[in-house]
Amino acid sequence: WFSRGVDFQGTVCGGAWSNVFSGCVGNVPKPSVKVESPVTTVDVQPDVRLEKPYIVINDNDGSYKLHVPKVITANDEKKIIGPHLDGSHTDVRCFSQVKVGKPFLPIDSEGNYTEINDATYNVTNQKDEDLTLELQQALDEGKDLVLCPGVFFLTKPLIIKHPNQVILGLGLATLVAPHDGSPCIRVRANVPGVRIAGLMLEASKQIDSIDTCTLNSDGVKSLLEFGEPHIPNDIGDASNPGLLSDIFARVGGSNLDRTVKTDVMVRIHSGNVIGDNLWLWRADHVRLDKAIGEKPNDPNFPYYHQVRIWEWNHDGTEKIKVNECIVKTALEVRGDHVTMYGLFCEHTTEHQLIWSGDHGTVTFYQCELPYDVDIEYSHDQFTGYLVHDDVHVHTAKGIGVYTNFQVYDVRAPFAIQVPSKEHVVLENPFSVYLSNHGGIKNVVKHGKALKGGAVKKGNQLSRPWIGRN
Repeated sequence: WFSRGVDFQGTVCGGAWSNVFSGCVGNVPKPSVKVESPVTTVDVQPDVRLEKPYIVINDNDGSYKLHVPKVITANDEKKIIGPHLDGSHTDVRCFSQVKVGKPFLPIDSEGNYTEINDATYNVTNQKDEDLTLELQQALDEGKDLVLCPGVFFLTKPLIIKHPNQVILGLGLATLVAPHDGSPCIRVRANVPGVRIAGLMLEASKQIDSIDTCTLNSDGVKSLLEFGEPHIPNDIGDASNPGLLSDIFARVGGSNLDRTVKTDVMVRIHSGNVIGDNLWLWRADHVRLDKAIGEKPNDPNFPYYHQVRIWEWNHDGTEKIKVNECIVKTALEVRGDHVTMYGLFCEHTTEHQLIWSGDHGTVTFYQCELPYDVDIEYSHDQFTGYLVHDDVHVHTAKGIGVYTNFQVYDVRAPFAIQVPSKEHVVLENPFSVYLSNHGGIKNVVKHGKALKGGAVKKGNQLSRPWIGRN
């Protein structure tokens, strides 16, 4: 459980393996100094804080304003602990410079909103192209975007070129990536102060296209690009950082077509970017196709199809690769001074997280390794949390990696991999065996040393140390 910027006026209780508190005041529990359940991690005063934009309605005239909070650092007089709700440290913008984007919502014969037709879910049309161009034109004019609830089927990436622009989704507005594999959103390099918040990013069924001008320059397919590959020295602005707040990504789940895919969900190339509540999910289960009477492939889950990389043929003699909802990595961070509060990376087929930028911080991390990989996953030494050997400064607090290998007896060699350096710090890391087969042999590969015992059936939880390494 993760709490950020909360004033606890009553008793704090409950939780499972890990409770993390960042910038909270009041009755905050004391940090753990020994093994207990749950272990408590306290980040008394985080280095930087940036809240998401929000809309204010004037009661007198009914006008709308877009409030864009400014960054607060540990050196500011206002400090960054406890709630910050008075709007005094905020850029207030008139709605004349805001484009409100409305998706096309399907309506039945009686005029009621209805579900999107599964038969046309993977087919974009001229309306989708026109709406994508309309949203991009507003961004090109320097306007902010507020996206209404619903699903936007993009035909090209939304490209942010101007400093301080906002894309704010209401009701978790969903952006479905273009069919060519280009991202939903691309923030150009050296564009500080961009805020992206309140969105669901969804992988699409990919179709080869002759036009490759909107693809990422390095050929990697993704759902969101903050900065651009191959553009060095994009250090960002510490006094005006970028923000990703309440950003969710899914590869599979809602789409009946299980060939949806991408390579990496989110990539951050720019420096000085803050992430607050990112849940990046490769589907472990998806909808059943009721139109054809599809039956569940696992009797333990009668309402869903459990996603699989491999299936057995009809007589159980041959393993066949079906590659459902494939994505290699949830998050790649290449920029320096990137900060994450509340980060969730789940079920991707290779490393869940790859961090190669310096001076990075993660406060609270939850990760489930993929359910459906085979034993090659352990041979390739894929992990839940990987910090590159070239990194010199990195801090991670309350890092948990879980295992639930449903199909094969996979025994991952370690959950977390970090270099053994003075300023690479792990606080309260742990791993958990949830159910089914296999497990994780060690919690941390710390340089060349393996630390923390195995988790497996009969030994659910392992911690290499309490506090900082």
